[in-house]
Amino acid sequence: MKKILQTISLFLVCLGIQAQDNTEAKEMKNAFAASFGLPGLGIEYARKLSPKLSARLAWHSAQLINLRAEDIEIKDDKVDVLANASVSIIDLGIEYNPFKNSSFKLTTGIGFLSNVNTNLVVTYTEDVKVGDVIITKNDVGEIVADVTWSGIAPYVGIGFGRAIPKKRFGFGFELGTYYTSSPDVVLTASNLLAPTASQEENLQESLSSFKFIPRIQIRLAYKF
Repeated sequence: MKKILQTISLFLVCLGIQAQDNTEAKEMKNAFAASFGLPGLGIEYARKLSPKLSARLAWHSAQLINLRAEDIEIKDDKVDVLANASVSIIDLGIEYNPFKNSSFKLTTGIGFLSNVNTNLVVTYTEDVKVGDVIITKNDVGEIVADVTWSGIAPYVGIGFGRAIPKKRFGFGFELGTYYTSSPDVVLTASNLLAPTASQEENLQESLSSFKFIPRIQIRLAYKF
């Protein structure tokens, strides 16, 4: 009888260990997510490293084409502005959930700015009168400003919603910023506005403080 009880006890212990192993084996540690906001639409893969830590790989992309603003007053003149912008950023980061029963999170990582560009074309809305001489807006010319951020940019953020949700689906919100180097500026101008291109260095200096790119994202994650 003693041997039978020992055998049963050993069997139950083995079942318990196996059940634990099966539970661990079935734990879902991966997730795909889709996001929208700034810096654009994104797709993401996340992997759970520990109960409080997850690794994330994401790609964000956005494009703005031919956005026009008309009749903008600059001193006594009116100009039209045609804007185009494109964004492509690859993120590699870590998410930390400090509280067991809360989805509050801290995020950090680096962003690879493969394409972050803004292009502005400024033209006069009307003909320009200089004394008794009228110069057509086509003869006045245009100013083109091309501003580009590139390189590697660290980022930090806070939010709610785990990278690996507790349930199959999960929502999340994140607010943060990239910290980049100063943008590169190329300024060109045509016709009578051609001398304006000499202000490229001044424009570069005035934009030197634009080193922050916002991260404002709403996420939908799927755990598998």
